[in-house]
Amino acid sequence: MSATPIDTALVTLLKNATDVTAIVSTRIYATQAPQGAALPCIVYVREDGQRTDFMHMTGSTGYVRATYTVSCLSTSLSTCRNLARAARRVLQFAKGSAIRLARVTADQDLQEAPTSGEQLPTYRTDLSVELTYVETV
Repeated sequence: MSATPIDTALVTLLKNATDVTAIVSTRIYATQAPQGAALPCIVYVREDGQRTDFMHMTGSTGYVRATYTVSCLSTSLSTCRNLARAARRVLQFAKGSAIRLARVTADQDLQEAPTSGEQLPTYRTDLSVELTYVETV
């Protein structure tokens, strides 16, 4: 899967936030983390069917709103929550040249059972983020 310009803008926004990179370094992945990836990390994915084109009487405005899930993962609940707070701070009402507006609409804490051979569960906080941007062809 190749990154779209809006994916790249989202990753750049997260990687430019020192509060986020202090926790995950550069471990920000599209769709899913690679097998054996170190935690903590962030995984983002655009939600299927959660895309809206803004229309005007004369046609499309070029603006699009898509919903992304930004998942913060860690083996420690406190690290997971700290990472989610840092990601929320950078994403909430963020604006830039590519992202016209980001808005965190919901979050949810989850816990995944340990996989075979592991001792600790993986903690996950999912942030639901609406990104409004101009779609380029």
